[in-house]
Amino acid sequence: MSRKMALNITFTIWLFSCLLSSPNFIYSVTVPQNNTVYLCYILWPDGAPFNSLYEYVYNLVLFVVTYTIPITSMFLTYYRVGVELWGSQSIGECTAKQMSSIKSKRKIVKMMIFVFLIFAICWLPYHVYFILLYHFPQISQLPYIQHIYLSIYWLAMSNSMYNPFIYCWMNSR
Repeated sequence: MSRKMALNITFTIWLFSCLLSSPNFIYSVTVPQNNTVYLCYILWPDGAPFNSLYEYVYNLVLFVVTYTIPITSMFLTYYRVGVELWGSQSIGECTAKQMSSIKSKRKIVKMMIFVFLIFAICWLPYHVYFILLYHFPQISQLPYIQHIYLSIYWLAMSNSMYNPFIYCWMNSR
């Protein structure tokens, strides 16, 4: 891949990311709750938070673009690579070096499965939370919902932190 192509792809990804998150910027409001606390939420043009069709559609689009497409893409590519690596064998009797190579390839497949599962586990609760909130708005009034939301948010945001640990842990050197 050329440098120009890489820059174009990077620019496109950043542009698409900015466009995808722009409703948060456009419709965010802060409201004073008392003298020391301000609430920040997104006030959609067609209704209150957790009761807006725009918000629901936006969350569904986010779910598809940031979860369904990546998880499907990861599954398909990791599956193809995994089948290729797991199924690779030497012809005839294996030497110690060939056995080590096969073992190393299978370890890579296990690592890819682990990365896939961590992504799925970290991000699914985040997306499910917002979809459920639309269908069951009373959830937003539960006593500890803010703590639950922050835990779900932390889990989703922590996903990228796990990959280096997985790579280090699975590295045989």
